[in-house]
Amino acid sequence: MKIDGQVAIVTGAGSGLGRAMAVALAHEGARVVIADVREANAQEARAEIRASGAVADVFTGDLSQEGIAQELVDSCVQRFGRLDILINNAGLRMETHPDGVYEAWRCLEQRPTQEVPVGDWDQIIAVNLRAVFLCTHFALPHMIRQKHGMIVGVSSNAGSSGVAGKCAYVASKHGVEGLMKTVAAEVAGHGVSANAIVPGGRVDVDGRGGLAPDVVVPLVLHLAAQEHPDLTGKVITAMDWNEGRRDF
Repeated sequence: MKIDGQVAIVTGAGSGLGRAMAVALAHEGARVVIADVREANAQEARAEIRASGAVADVFTGDLSQEGIAQELVDSCVQRFGRLDILINNAGLRMETHPDGVYEAWRCLEQRPTQEVPVGDWDQIIAVNLRAVFLCTHFALPHMIRQKHGMIVGVSSNAGSSGVAGKCAYVASKHGVEGLMKTVAAEVAGHGVSANAIVPGGRVDVDGRGGLAPDVVVPLVLHLAAQEHPDLTGKVITAMDWNEGRRDF
């Protein structure tokens, strides 16, 4: 199936992985809704896409709120008439920054479980898992009705292992992988795929080093172009995909 003409929502698309995926999909002809909590970043991403002649809209809001997640999906379908691609990318990290600077929209402090403030746990689970459920929940009826759709949940290596000091992050990514596998089983006969994707290492979204954000682009474009949802219910590492290791 061609990506040209499909309609995509990419959450957290104002920067990093989300922006790389949104730009790549738009360049292939998809009409893209850039969803982000930061208006300025979302507008920059839209300007980049529109400069190439592609179509992009912006949606800002906290997608862990039920009404806002529903508004995102409803407004997309109202604007474009359908929804083919949902990439649940928005998320928070837990890390230790030597400079002590933590951007609340991007990262919270890494700490042992007994020292993690309950509010930090709630915030990460809300952004990394609740929002993924909500967006998926509201997108699925449209995809099932049109008998076509692709849903992605962005996970990490922490989705299959424990990492000291990152209890909420690890729990959220395990949850994303389980949710995508469950959705895939539920929609197997409806022309809809659901997968979790893992970059394969730390992605450089803050200038502190790591993989380039476009590491996931070849995999996402392949999933979006599937004629039938043959590849579904999987956890796929982008680095492995790029290197031809696809025996999952």
